[in-house]
Amino acid sequence: MKIALPAQFQASAIFPLVWSTLGDLSELPPIVEFDFSELKFARPSGVVFLSNLSRFLTRRKCDVRFVNMRPNTEAIRFLDDALFFEQHIGEKLRQWSKPRRTTQPLQEVSHKNSHAWLRSEFMPWLSDCSGVPMGNLSDLTTCIGELFNNINDHSSYDVGCIFAQWFPKKDLVEISIADFGSGIPETVRRIEPGLSDNDAIIRAFDDGFSSQSTPRNRGVGLHLLHQNVVERFDGKISVRSQSGAVWYARHGNSLRTVPYKADGFCPGTMIDIDFRTDLIDVDEPADGLEVEWW
Repeated sequence: MKIALPAQFQASAIFPLVWSTLGDLSELPPIVEFDFSELKFARPSGVVFLSNLSRFLTRRKCDVRFVNMRPNTEAIRFLDDALFFEQHIGEKLRQWSKPRRTTQPLQEVSHKNSHAWLRSEFMPWLSDCSGVPMGNLSDLTTCIGELFNNINDHSSYDVGCIFAQWFPKKDLVEISIADFGSGIPETVRRIEPGLSDNDAIIRAFDDGFSSQSTPRNRGVGLHLLHQNVVERFDGKISVRSQSGAVWYARHGNSLRTVPYKADGFCPGTMIDIDFRTDLIDVDEPADGLEVEWW
């Protein structure tokens, strides 16, 4: 089966494409071929979702192939510099490709390694490119760490995929994290049956809500993520899981929660985080919320 990737390479464009060709991924063809010939522009969400999907298909004994990667195009050079092809076909398309200062290379991170990786790799990169001291990013570190806790709780693969890009002209950071676990709606409905996919996602963001995460950090993850990204940084969070789609953002002085009908189906969970680095208070470092890791 051949899947022609869209010109605008972002998750919202890929979800309906995957649904129309592979359905809910319960029955898979022996070969899936991803065609890159039309690719014009890549965003973190597209990179993360395709990477996760490729790993998922491979683990399910599907032969995954990539075709028509033209190294002279900007989108393919971007993916090559993000180490996408090195991770999935074992080598770079151009031997001199290397991560750009404005990107945190594509990573698969297991729960057991996530805390060390966040502290030693991800946050130093974010601090360096944005000019925001590490101390002012401590709560954000905790938030992303809790997302990996959730992956450990609800995904049989215990691995999350993350990719980030900084847009210096806009002082904007985009972070995408995805997994192929059971998904937020299914997890929430174990505690509160009967909720729609959208309502289950909204419930997961409520202060103190928890399903299975370790007792000492129950309820700090998604609510704290909302506090930091939307309330403190004036950013936006977008969540896709199963058929659910919700975004959170500030509109003037109010905080908005907007469920919407989205095309396609998202296996597992994808969370996109966007925020402006120039809106982070760098005069007094934030008091980091300590969360136990084990």
